[in-house]
Amino acid sequence: MIRSTSYHQLNRKSADSKKDERLISSKLNSTVKGRKKDVIEKYLESEHTVLSASLTQLRHTILCEQLPNPCPYRSYVWSTLLRAAPVESEWYSGVVSRGPSDVNEKIKNDVFRTFQNNNNFWNNVNEDAFVRVLNAYAWCVDDDSVGYVQGMNVLAAPIMYVAKSEPQAFSLIYRLFNTHLSRYVTKNLSGARDGVKLVEIVLKCVDVKLYNVLKQRIASADMYALPSVLTLSACTPSLDEVIKLWDFLFSFGVHLNIMAVVAQLCLMRDEIIASKNPMNILRQFKE
Repeated sequence: MIRSTSYHQLNRKSADSKKDERLISSKLNSTVKGRKKDVIEKYLESEHTVLSASLTQLRHTILCEQLPNPCPYRSYVWSTLLRAAPVESEWYSGVVSRGPSDVNEKIKNDVFRTFQNNNNFWNNVNEDAFVRVLNAYAWCVDDDSVGYVQGMNVLAAPIMYVAKSEPQAFSLIYRLFNTHLSRYVTKNLSGARDGVKLVEIVLKCVDVKLYNVLKQRIASADMYALPSVLTLSACTPSLDEVIKLWDFLFSFGVHLNIMAVVAQLCLMRDEIIASKNPMNILRQFKE
C-alpha cells in the first residue's frame, strides 16, 4: 500500500487523469510535428483508451506491426497496457523530499552495477534519477514481506530507459511490481521461484532430452533460470531486444516470459547437451 494520504489510489486514475491524458496528448503532438501519425499514436490520443475493445486493437497492432525503433511514445503505450495511473509531479517530489530510504545504500550499489557495459543505457539514464525512483518505491511500500529486493534494479532498468520522466518511471515501476509481479518482489522471491518450476515443466513438455540433461548436470534450475524469470529476461542482452519483448509481455501478460526463457534454452540446446558443465554456458544467455 502507499504510505501517503495525498495519493490514495495510485493504481486508479486520479480525479485529474483527464488533464493528464490531455497533457500526454499534447506531448505526443509535439513529438510528431511535421510527420504523419501512425495507428498507435492516434490510439493514444483518442478518448477511448479505457475500452477493452480499444486495448485489444492496440495489442493486435503491437503484435502484427510492432512499435517503431526508436519509439518516442513507447512509455505511454506501456502506461496504457499496464494501466499505470499518472503520478503528479508534486506528489512524487514530496516522496523524494523524504530523502534516502533505509535501503538507499543497497539501491545505490545495485544501480551502479546495472548494465555497466551498456554505454547506450547510461547515455539515456541518469544514475541519480534511477536511485531516486527506487528510493521512492521503497518509501511507498508498507509491507514487511514486500520491499526493495535484489534484482529490482535490473527489472526497473528498461523502464528507466524508456520513461520520459521520473514520475512516469515511478508509476510504471510501482504498477509492474505491485500488480503484475507482486509475488516476484517478495523477500523470498516466491513467485519467481514458482516461475522457475514452470520453466522446468514447460521444457519437459517441449524437449524432454534437454530437460533431462539439465536435471542431471545442474543441481537446481534456480541456478540458470531464476535471473531471467525474475527480471523478465532483462538480464539477457541486448536491451533493444528486451524492450521489444516487453512490448509483447505488457500486451499479453508477463507470464509469457516463461515461454521466452524456455525458447532461449532451446536455442542453446546443442551446446548445452554437448557440454559436461552446461552451467558455464548458461551463466549468460545468448543475445
